[in-house]
Amino acid sequence: MIGLEEVKAVMDVMLSNKGTRWTVGPESIAFETELATVTGVKRAVVVNSGSSALLIATAALKLPKGSKILVPACNFPTAFNAIIQNGHIPVVVDVDLSTFNISLDEVREALVQHPDIAGVIAVNIAGNPVDLIKLREIVGTRKIILDDCDGYGTTLNDKFVETYADVSCVSFHAAHIITTGEGGAVLTDDENIANRAVKLREWGRVSGTDKIYDYPGFPVDYKERYVYEEIGWNMKPLELQCAMGRVQLRRLQEFKDARRLNYHRLDKIFVNHRAFTTLGHLPNSDPCWFSFPLMVNGDNRGQIMQTFEDQNIETRTVFSGNILKHPAYKDVELIKIGDMKNADEIMKRGMFLSCHPSLTPDMIQFISDVASKI
Repeated sequence: MIGLEEVKAVMDVMLSNKGTRWTVGPESIAFETELATVTGVKRAVVVNSGSSALLIATAALKLPKGSKILVPACNFPTAFNAIIQNGHIPVVVDVDLSTFNISLDEVREALVQHPDIAGVIAVNIAGNPVDLIKLREIVGTRKIILDDCDGYGTTLNDKFVETYADVSCVSFHAAHIITTGEGGAVLTDDENIANRAVKLREWGRVSGTDKIYDYPGFPVDYKERYVYEEIGWNMKPLELQCAMGRVQLRRLQEFKDARRLNYHRLDKIFVNHRAFTTLGHLPNSDPCWFSFPLMVNGDNRGQIMQTFEDQNIETRTVFSGNILKHPAYKDVELIKIGDMKNADEIMKRGMFLSCHPSLTPDMIQFISDVASKI
């Protein structure tokens, strides 16, 4: 959903300063300020992807190595990876079949078994929000990292869901709600987390300025841009991406309204369809739907998905399904709570259809016509 205004914003950056401004600059700073304001948090730190945001956000919490962090079995793998790559231990719990999100009952059980759990990564599947208010009541002062990469714009009690977590992560991938092609952001009210995130995205250096750094053993002329306080990465966004993101951010409500409308049109088709079960969402929430999630009622998901695909209607499985089934994690140190039977069911029977803003009423009707033959 890219228009001429986005193209012009990118071109303006590319043509400014004789084409020398590529990395973080005025557009990036402005985008961060606007993101924080729109979301209702104090700080936004823009990075090169939602996956990077999760990695940086987890690192920025400065939890002791080997900390236990809760995570649902059904997730996008970079949420799981952020725990492992930061030297922590995933405590994996099952999900709720009615939402595909983390089961709060399983969270309670995990805390009984492992009261030393330090935090939880809550994943909003397809933009459908976890009940973060109840989750906070359950986990107390433990850290909540929100993976809202799919659903930026989702609200709970009329507040952006990011405001309920200690630190949140969103994605601006081409398929997501607003886009910079690739990109993401760390969102938080905690100035220490935000300041650490800035350093982590920029090699761990103190700042990009020529301010002199006073430190024992350093030469008196040593500048902050060459001093490293964190063990970081290069995960900066491009300035032209942020210029595009500023335009996209102004269109957020437009995109959300279109996705909501398409979601409800699809819901009318599938809510009473014998072959499918639709999902629910919190009554006090307004999801910004990334896609339309479904459960196939039988064991013929592959056949059903192929029926849609044969008619050029794209489908997807639900991300990892059960993350523990994947070969990458067979030797990873982790703690498993329960049998993950719901995540297994989602892996076997869950699927997504699109509710992208580009879908027209005629396209929705075509989906309905194909579905009626299943």
